[in-house]
Formats: sequence, C-alpha cells, structure tokens
Amino acid sequence: MGKPLPEEFLLRMGQRFDKEEFESFVESFDNASSPSVRVNPAKNEERFLQYEQVPWCPHGFYLQEKPVYTLDPAFHAGAYYPQEASSMVLWHLLKKIEREENSRDLKVLDLCGAPGGKSTLIASFLDGHGMLVANEVIQSRARILRENIIKWGAPNVVVSQSDPSAFSKLSGLFDVMVVDAPCSGEGMFRKGEVARREWSVENTRHCAVRQRRILSDSWDALRENGWLIYSTCTFNPEENEENLKWLMDEKRAEIMKLEVPDDWGIAPVAINDGNGLAFYPHKVQGEGFFVALLQKKDSPRSFKTNSVKRKPVKVPRELSALIRNPDRYTYFDRNELWSALPEMYMNIFQAMQKQLYLLHAGIPLGTIGRKGFVPDHALAMSWEFSDNFPKLELSEQNALRYLKGEPPMAEKRTERGFFAVTCNRNSLGFVKNVGNRFNNLYPKEWRIRMNIENNLE
Repeated sequence: MGKPLPEEFLLRMGQRFDKEEFESFVESFDNASSPSVRVNPAKNEERFLQYEQVPWCPHGFYLQEKPVYTLDPAFHAGAYYPQEASSMVLWHLLKKIEREENSRDLKVLDLCGAPGGKSTLIASFLDGHGMLVANEVIQSRARILRENIIKWGAPNVVVSQSDPSAFSKLSGLFDVMVVDAPCSGEGMFRKGEVARREWSVENTRHCAVRQRRILSDSWDALRENGWLIYSTCTFNPEENEENLKWLMDEKRAEIMKLEVPDDWGIAPVAINDGNGLAFYPHKVQGEGFFVALLQKKDSPRSFKTNSVKRKPVKVPRELSALIRNPDRYTYFDRNELWSALPEMYMNIFQAMQKQLYLLHAGIPLGTIGRKGFVPDHALAMSWEFSDNFPKLELSEQNALRYLKGEPPMAEKRTERGFFAVTCNRNSLGFVKNVGNRFNNLYPKEWRIRMNIENNLE
C-alpha cells in the first residue's frame, strides 16, 4: 500500500466538494493516469494520430500505454514530446490571446520553462512567428530545457538561465509571460509517492511566498495590456486564487473570464470578476492542474532597442546555404559558434545578452576553423535545416545504435564529409565520412546510456 494522502489536504478538499464527489475525487488518486504526448507539427510523426485527441490541444494525444521513449528514435528527433494532458490547455489560452491581439507575432517569456513541455508547445503555437524566451534558473534543469528546445527545432527561441529578477531590466518587452510556478504538487499525488511524502502545510505556505516573489520580480518585463498565464499543479487556494488576488491588488492586473466546453470536464474557479480553471482527476483525463489568464493594466517603462548599435559582421558565404529561408535571418558569431536569428529580433537579442545568461539562441549553425566548417548538432534538428547535406538513412535499430554513440551501421558511401543522419524522415544529427568509417558526431551528453541490445531484434 502506498503512502496515504495527507490528512490536512483531505480536510481542505473535503470542504470543496459534496460527500459523493469528494469520494470520487479521493478514489481517482488510486487510478492510473493516461499517458499523453504532443506531436511536433514541423516534423514527421503520424503514429499517434490514430489515438484519442486531447480536447484542448490539436496536437495532443492520449496513449493506451506508456512506451519506452528512450527506445524510440522519433523521440530523440524531437518529433513529439511526452507531456501531461492537463498542461496542454496552454494552447487554448494562447488561442484566446491570439484572437485578442489579432496576431501570432508575439514576444513570449516562459519564465519557469524546464523541462520544456510548455516551451515546446509555445514554440509550435508561434510556428516561427514572434520570439520565445524559455528560462530556467536552476543550472541542471536549464541544461535539460536547452536540450529539449534544440531537439524541437524552432528557429525563434532563446534559452536563458536567469533569475526572474533579471527580466525586470527588460521593462515592457514581452507581450505574454507564462509562469508555471513551482508549487506544492498536489496535482501529482497519483503519479508517485514523492509528492505525497514532500507535502506539508508549511511547504504549501513556502511555495505561495516563493510564487509571489517570482511574479513580483518579473512583472516589469510584461508590457501594458500584456498577458500573464499563471499555472500550478496544485489545488491549494493560497497558491492559486489568493496569489492572483494579491497580484491584482498589488500590480493592477485584471483576471479574464475563461469559458470552456462542458464536456471537457474542467471546473471554473471564481476569482473576482473572472475565473481560473481547475483540472480535477475525477473529472478530466489528466492530472491535477490550475491555470488562469490575466491582463496587465499598469504601464511600465517601454522597452526600447534604438540605443542598441549593431556592429557590422562579415558573414562567411557558406552559412546562408545551410537553412531554407536565409534572407529572413541575421548571422552572428558568438563564442566561435555561428548562429542565425530572425532579423527583426536581433536588436532585442543583443539587449538580452547584456541582462541575461543565455544558453541558446536561434539556429546554431556550426564553427569555422582551420579545417573548415563543422556543423552544429542543432542545425540538424532545426525546422529550417536545408537539404544541402547528403543523407544517411538508418533503420530504427541502427538509429538507436547511432544515438548510443556507436559508429552507424550503413552502406558505404563514396562522398567524404558530413552526412545528415535520418530515420523515418526525421533528422537525428550528423556523422562524418573520413573514408574508411563514419565518425559519430551525436552529442556525448545526450547519448543513450541504457543497455539497448535486448531490444534490438
């Protein structure tokens, strides 16, 4: 028998439901959750289209059982992302913002971005328009966020490892700020015992205080009439409704009224003249979750880039042939790595470089040294990757060996140089043909570590 639900939690939730519904709520924590994935529409993945679609996200699907993602080359190619279904409601809220703004050309900050579920969803929603800054303050989690962003392949994303307070210096820059705040994790109680074991009344209060600090420290980065999407994976009013009431009182924010179809099973939670949305595991096919949409009504100092002077850069001629729409991008050399970023956001990027610790920007292309050009792994993963490299198509079995770091097992090729490795039409990375062998260039820190031989037939 697993660790029981905390008594104080049950007492609080018992006041929210009538007796019959409360019993259903408690029983739901003993039921297995449905695994779900979200497909990358910019890559090739059709296997999941046969499954039930997540109602609030067109690219989300419920699976009948959880696969071993490590053993699927498409997962490593960024063709899909395993994401909890409830949190995919972010797509529905972004659609509402798009209607209000009449544009997808939005500058979006995902403030607490790791491990990358919401950031990759935002990137797919923007579909190459606008700009996304995906941030994570904790170093180990920021590295995971960077990896997942690179695999997803969006060309208009910057990854930052910065404290929320650093964004206050970018006053009025962002149209949308997403804060999936660190929380007490009550919505995760049925996924394992860790959340139950770590829960305490004291911890919920500590989380509420930390959430207010995150919101307060970053608030200036949001422009006037900009949008805040605030979410947690907890049911605790102190971390949800009360924190948003505090924000409305302290920072002149206005809560929006959110409407969803009744058959989604999502419960509205009244907050002043608007509402949040609560996902209860006995009502929805997903984990516990809370989300709300607010609009900023005070006017911070506007973000300006006209003071940022651009230095002329001599761009190597061969770089423009690496991506599909070269004229849309500006090329720059950063720590010997050449990258491309949408031209219209270059001034903003240069301003962010002065205030944030950046781990990734745009499309890393590669380095140019004495022995010529060496492509970066991120180039192979990008939506904009051109067809200028010869391809080395691998079976799924040989693709797994490649992902483990082994020399690829493929037919010999006469052309020397770099090849793009593919599997089922999805790019996985690069190898270099040096004549008598292929050198595996897959990043060492991302290689499969588990024993895969028993799974190769």
